[in-house]
Amino acid sequence: MKTPLILLGLAAASIASAQNVSADDLVILSAAAVRPALIQVPPLFAKTGHGLTVSFGNATAIQNKVLAGDRADIVILPPPQLDGLIRHGALVAGAPAELGVVRLGIAAKAGAAKPPVATPEDFRRALLSAASFGMPDPADGSTSSLYIVKLLERLGVAPHMPAKTTLFPDGTKALEAVAKGEIALTVAPITSIYVVPGVELVGPLPEALQLKTVYAAALVRTAAGSEAAKALMATLKSSEVAALLKQKGIDPR
Repeated sequence: MKTPLILLGLAAASIASAQNVSADDLVILSAAAVRPALIQVPPLFAKTGHGLTVSFGNATAIQNKVLAGDRADIVILPPPQLDGLIRHGALVAGAPAELGVVRLGIAAKAGAAKPPVATPEDFRRALLSAASFGMPDPADGSTSSLYIVKLLERLGVAPHMPAKTTLFPDGTKALEAVAKGEIALTVAPITSIYVVPGVELVGPLPEALQLKTVYAAALVRTAAGSEAAKALMATLKSSEVAALLKQKGIDPR
């Protein structure tokens, strides 16, 4: 697959910088798929009198940062990744607080013609007829990029895609390329499609092909005794945040 050199980057580079975090701020390290809702949590949490910084990245980058001992109080990832960090002793054992489910959708440039994608065969035809396709580089280890690779193989279109596929360091970059008209179609978390200007949701992946990724929050072991961290976890589990998550396309399971 062709990869513009200007877009090459390490997976860890997709995490928002937290260099200017106040020593008194709490820190969440979170998967990027829940970003649209999570960026609105710091003002809510400010009511407790505490500051909050949320940094985002793909699942692999977040896991690596936690294992490297980067500062964090709460980690938000799919439960299998959280379980791995619990086994390594980095997170508090026990059931993580489930936030909701994110689904994948197909995105095209706003105002462009939208192909039918209601059935697996519709989606297969859309991929084959698209002039170009973009996706996150599977080397980044993100949940969606690895799934897309398997999906292309499952649909039998993988041999036809390399010549017209461009890889990007993350899903947001792929969506931005769609908005600019550089890429005809991409597949991304529906949450991300809703917040990138200039793109529209063609439709969710057909149910038979859908990836439903659960995201949950777990307390970092070093923050286990912190009342502020416990208050942050309570905020994430509140009805106010639940409504915010649903509004941003993160559905309860």
